[in-house]
Amino acid sequence: METIRLEESQDALALTAAVVAAQRQFAQRLRQRTVPDPLTGLPVRSLLIDRLEHALAAAGPHTGRLAVLCCTLDGITVLEDLHGAAVADAARAEAGGRLVASVRQGDVVARISAQTFVLLCPGVPERADAEGIARRVAAAFDETLRPRPGIEHRVRISVGVALSGHASTPASLIASANGAMTRIRHERQGSGRHG
Repeated sequence: METIRLEESQDALALTAAVVAAQRQFAQRLRQRTVPDPLTGLPVRSLLIDRLEHALAAAGPHTGRLAVLCCTLDGITVLEDLHGAAVADAARAEAGGRLVASVRQGDVVARISAQTFVLLCPGVPERADAEGIARRVAAAFDETLRPRPGIEHRVRISVGVALSGHASTPASLIASANGAMTRIRHERQGSGRHG
């Protein structure tokens, strides 16, 4: 009889440990979704996806379409090769600040990889309006970055634009904007304008 109680007690402890471990994993995943990028303070991919889902649900004929702009920094790896990772990270942080300053109030700027940022711009009436935002973002990089005193570095930014439609999902919008950005980078490299 006591052997059965001991086995039940061990089973209960094992179950409790498994529940506690699962709760800890869930809490960690939740923190990762809500903690911003430590370098720039901007939202990360998981938070961007969450905001994209909400923005898509709110988009409609009276509120305008949702524009997603995928932006990549061209020239940061050269800076990193010349001056090291700390200087390149300072340049990435400065670039994030320029992006935030160049979008409209209510737009979201997220950093999804080392050189890639995604802009979420709700309430865009026409494609021309989204392209206007893209031009403003590109113009923010006309001046060189100054990541450290005495260090200046020219960085260009490639910006791809996607607009929401009836069947859009966060993943499809990001993929479409990324595809447009990749085409722009290849065109620039093909023309010899590497930035």
